Amino acid sequence: MCKKVNVRSLLVSMGAVFIFGVSTAQAEGLKLGYVDVKSAMENTTDYQRGMKSLKAMQDQKVKELQTLGGKISQQEKDLLGQSMAMSPDRLAQKQQELKLMRTEFQRKQQDAQEALSTEQNRIQMNIGAKFEKVVKSYGKKGAYDMIMPRPMFLYVDPKHDITADITKLLDAEK
Repeated sequence: MCKKVNVRSLLVSMGAVFIFGVSTAQAEGLKLGYVDVKSAMENTTDYQRGMKSLKAMQDQKVKELQTLGGKISQQEKDLLGQSMAMSPDRLAQKQQELKLMRTEFQRKQQDAQEALSTEQNRIQMNIGAKFEKVVKSYGKKGAYDMIMPRPMFLYVDPKHDITADITKLLDAEK
């Protein structure tokens, strides 16, 4: 029977074998660093500005949806209160209008979710591209042999943490 291999576990194992497989003499000569990628990116000015913009966009979409939801709710109340006095044709017409409003609400809700997701991805892609460039440059300038993402290992000596430096460089990158 085949077992599924967890890719993250495999990478961690391979990294551990690589790091610990290096002889002591070589290990002392290695210059290592690690970055908490999430923290480095989320603490940048661009990310904070982007999240503020995303929040404003979300608030606007919520307000639009609440307005439409209120109209639907009012239509439902009106229909319920007046349905006995309406002709069957008029009742069917009002029910159809209500159905169309609900469909429009669902469509707008989906569109809002897609727009928010697209904007969040755009923000992350922009910062991600800068992040890769900054880390490579930092690694070359600092003569690092390896810069790893923080969650890759269970423990790394904090003296190897370069997250704050990377965040500062990301903020300086325009």
